[in-house]
Amino acid sequence: MGTYISKALIKKDLKDIFRSKTLLVTMIIIPIVFSVIFPSVVLGGALLFDAEKIAGDDGQKLIDALLTSTKGDEFASYTLEQQIIYMFINFILPTLFLLVPIITAMTVAGNSFVGEKENRTLESLLFSPISIKTLFLSKILASLIPPLFVSIISFVVCGVIINSLGYPLFGELIFPSGNWLALITCLSPMVILLSVLLNILISARVRTYQEAQNLGGIIVLPVIAMMIGQVSGLFILGVQLIILISVGILIVNLLLWSTISKNNDRYVLFEKQIH
Repeated sequence: MGTYISKALIKKDLKDIFRSKTLLVTMIIIPIVFSVIFPSVVLGGALLFDAEKIAGDDGQKLIDALLTSTKGDEFASYTLEQQIIYMFINFILPTLFLLVPIITAMTVAGNSFVGEKENRTLESLLFSPISIKTLFLSKILASLIPPLFVSIISFVVCGVIINSLGYPLFGELIFPSGNWLALITCLSPMVILLSVLLNILISARVRTYQEAQNLGGIIVLPVIAMMIGQVSGLFILGVQLIILISVGILIVNLLLWSTISKNNDRYVLFEKQIH
């Protein structure tokens, strides 16, 4: 009985997500900005203008930092213009790309419980014959599917653009690199799960969607910190560091799931959302 209700709840939540214009716009606009516009502008600009002059001294500092952390000879054999574009595509852009799954997951998961309240369906849901743990698990699964789907599609589209515009510059396909593969297989799923767990936990505690978005937005801050760290030359986000961060986020996700499983009572949830 619980499994049947769980499947029905997941299907209902997915339908609600794709019926919401706000959620759909977010899932379309954000991937376009970070997976289409950004790589198109940078690579298209490199084909039309002098990337060395545009990058200036800051670009040279980043190149020097990357050269000291790169053991392979391939990067060192590139021209300065190729090095600048390669650095952006494989080190800066992946960090920006993380905003696609994060914002999508944050938007979808933040609507999980407060959306039920706004649609006046939460009260009947709380009194249905489903355990609170299964209820949360169903909400988590329903919130995971859209950002995972959007992330994969964005990865493919981004790769097509990078290889299409980058081939005239490099004479070879430069996507996907090890960084991109580690990001899409390890870091992105962990970040999506973290965003979903955190925002569902928040959504179960607040009463409006705006509150959920404001509190859940804190997960964007570490991504901004990573981008600043790379642009400043403080560190380079390589494969090993991506995997290490993924393992750390996995541990945080397990702790969050433990918190959700233990500290959510049906009557507390009812009081927080209904009254």
